[in-house]
Amino acid sequence: MDRLTRRSRSRSVALVVAVVTGLGLGLTIDVVRSGGPAAWLARHHVSIPYTARGERLDIGGRALYLDCRGAGRPTVVLEAGMGADSATWSAVIDEIATTTRTCAYDRAGRGRSDPIARHTLSDATTDLADLVDLAGEPGPYVLVGHSLGGTYVRVFAASNRADVAGIVLVDSFDPDIQSAVVHPLLGLLRAEYEADLDGLRDVASRVESLDWPASETQLRAASIAGLSIEVLVAPRAEPRLDGVQNARIADASRAAYEALSPGLVR
Repeated sequence: MDRLTRRSRSRSVALVVAVVTGLGLGLTIDVVRSGGPAAWLARHHVSIPYTARGERLDIGGRALYLDCRGAGRPTVVLEAGMGADSATWSAVIDEIATTTRTCAYDRAGRGRSDPIARHTLSDATTDLADLVDLAGEPGPYVLVGHSLGGTYVRVFAASNRADVAGIVLVDSFDPDIQSAVVHPLLGLLRAEYEADLDGLRDVASRVESLDWPASETQLRAASIAGLSIEVLVAPRAEPRLDGVQNARIADASRAAYEALSPGLVR
């Protein structure tokens, strides 16, 4: 009886090993075909765990977290979206760092950085300028802003243009463009979209402790003309509008981004 039990257990173990091996082999093949672990995780909408390699630096009574990797010039500075921190760049920071120096950081109140009272975009970008200066990370910088991070990037670039080599806006939150260019083309949907945008302003103000009216004034005044800008925007269409009107909105949006830095926007 004991012998039969051992045989049964042995067969069970062998079956489990075979299944795990098969799954592992299949996963390995899939990962290779996808272009590597990072590409595979991105394809399956899984974030790569972030390994903190940075440090907290005191910028004057408050400490901010900065994580810089790689070597080379210019230095890429990654600006996360609303409520996010340096971990949001876990899938790309090491890959970019194989090409040039790359820094991600946590804004005040995010991730590993100390909190801050109500403030403006300009206050936050002053924090970043102080942080990279204290860390000995000189420009020129290529600033990459995702979502709300795009507003910080635009204000930073306007205030520190001598240190900025270029800007990348990744699905950037640009309420000035939205309200001035897109909304007038929405017809009967305009009021709905304006209410939604006001809601986003309120959320940004609450989540990021921002004085949003003052911050949006700073954003609108931030001139980045003369700087190279790369704009990455996911295709969008309003299903309640026809194809012609959606095309007009897309064209107007492209023209508005082009106006940020004529001849230097791609």
